[in-house]
Amino acid sequence: MKATHVYLKGFNGWGIFYRMEDCLVYFTIASVLVREMGLCVLAFCFMFNHIHTLFKNIKPAVLKRFQIRLTTMFSREYNENYGRRGPVFMSPYGKAVKSVMKKIISCIAYVLNNPVAGKMCEHALDYRWTLLSYYKCRHPYSQRLIKRNSRHIMRDAYSVVDIYYKRNKYLSYAVLKRIFNGLNSIERQQLTDYIIAKYNFLNYNELIEIFGSFDKTLLVTETHAGNEYDMEDECGDHSIYQEMIKLSKKYGFEGPNYEKLSTSRIIALKRLLHSAINPPDYQLQNFLHLPHH
Repeated sequence: MKATHVYLKGFNGWGIFYRMEDCLVYFTIASVLVREMGLCVLAFCFMFNHIHTLFKNIKPAVLKRFQIRLTTMFSREYNENYGRRGPVFMSPYGKAVKSVMKKIISCIAYVLNNPVAGKMCEHALDYRWTLLSYYKCRHPYSQRLIKRNSRHIMRDAYSVVDIYYKRNKYLSYAVLKRIFNGLNSIERQQLTDYIIAKYNFLNYNELIEIFGSFDKTLLVTETHAGNEYDMEDECGDHSIYQEMIKLSKKYGFEGPNYEKLSTSRIIALKRLLHSAINPPDYQLQNFLHLPHH
């Protein structure tokens, strides 16, 4: 058995996932391609400005084709939605092949613990985008869904998701805007969970085969942070990005279109973020899509 760890970083280290829609578009595109190409994903996690994926027994040519299709499709959607141009991701992507089980297990733990190391949560199970919480529950971040008791607008939204999934089509920004329109906060969380559970591509059976059980997967992840010496990753407190997202949105500076802001507005936002959070320079540059000095 071999496993290939893929590390995909935002262009210049810049932020990508400012909104839930960004996450869902990327996630459903990846899901469609995983199903279509018959791939096996052992671990997955995305953060504000990068994504980790661990594939089982994937051939280099297949991986290259997958990554090209994924980044091309998402970049087209992303740029069209936000009216921007230019690359979204760094090229080439990073990859490291693991052929020893001990290293595979360590890499799984590393990927799943990325949000813990980044101070986004205390446990990998608590972070939505490790997908671990969807193993035992299809609605870990929302109230239980009872379709027959849902409003008509909600039932329509679920039907759209079902149709797109059945046809192995991803959910574009336009589709997400349409199905989330008119929903209240509770319904939005329910629909988000429904989409993730529906399009979930994490291969739990393979994890169970490697670790012995799902609970042992969690135990190893809890007790072993893992490591990745074969590629460079961004360390530091990633919860700062979430704080900057909340604060900038509060004051009407919602990303990711910071490149379009005037110099005076960028300066004003930098001062605001510095006074409230005082983020490291490199994180502020990543957040505002500024060149690194």
